Amino acid sequence: MANLSNNRVFGILSTIAVIIGIGTGFWLLGSPQQQRQIRLDQQRIQDLRQIAQFLHRQAEQDNESVDLPDSLPSRMRRLTDPISGKPYRYQKIDQTHYKLCANFATDSDQNKLQNKSRPRQDFWEHPAGKHCFEINVLEEPPFYD
Repeated sequence: MANLSNNRVFGILSTIAVIIGIGTGFWLLGSPQQQRQIRLDQQRIQDLRQIAQFLHRQAEQDNESVDLPDSLPSRMRRLTDPISGKPYRYQKIDQTHYKLCANFATDSDQNKLQNKSRPRQDFWEHPAGKHCFEINVLEEPPFYD
């Protein structure tokens, strides 16, 4: 009889440990829906970086007369938001500066496991909602992991 109650206590404690483990996982990583939103935001950043990298390479090739286009080239306009399908917003500020904008689902500061080990990683930080990054075409766009 005592052995049965020990097994029962062990079973209850094991169940509690599993529940705590699952709860801790959700606290650290967020729900599956939250993780999906984070991955979509990461895709948005990768798309914006790809556009910035393209414009930077163009500027390097045209180093004597750097002048940003008034709108994105058609092959860059094919990069669109993964949910809405709308193109990312591009706005020329002057000859060498422009803005790239996207609508983000999450605040990057809330991503507890975000890798901040790379230099200038914080450049791509963003709040939830519409956010624009001001970029100098003469500078290499920072990496994003």
